[in-house]
Amino acid sequence: MSKPIPINVLENQASAKHFSRRNATLEIRHLMSYYDGVNGDAAMTIGELASAAGLTRRAVRFYVQQKLLSPPEGLGRGSQYDSSHLARLQKIAELQRAGHSLDAIRRIFSGESVPAPESPPAPHRTRELSAGLWTRLELADGVELHFDAAKHSPSVEQLIELRDKAREVFGGR
Repeated sequence: MSKPIPINVLENQASAKHFSRRNATLEIRHLMSYYDGVNGDAAMTIGELASAAGLTRRAVRFYVQQKLLSPPEGLGRGSQYDSSHLARLQKIAELQRAGHSLDAIRRIFSGESVPAPESPPAPHRTRELSAGLWTRLELADGVELHFDAAKHSPSVEQLIELRDKAREVFGGR
């Protein structure tokens, strides 16, 4: 998308042959939508709202259904959300991180007094990626040994001995 052009430049260029009236109108609309966004009054689709809040569209619909979030203006594909919806979703997320249930959040929004959560919220767990060098050794038919080669380094003789013992126990080739 092109960079917004200041209005005075658009007025000067509108009369130029290379700059059509249609392009000037589109640029002015783009410029106006930019300023609406700066003022916080920009209308958002459900996808834009969900993306800004770090949620899915389904989650946004769920919060509307649960009456934690007010419905959008308009119906169907023309429905629009605004910055107040985003602020509300951010408040819901903050209260959830503090350990409040959705029912407690609903009561907080209705002005009721709610006791602090009994237990501290569980820390958000992210799965850490780790790299390791695992070695797979077939000991017998249907029997395998997996070991972390960074932590264990048996000699070839030890591995052959282990293989022979496994074949003895499990029956092998």
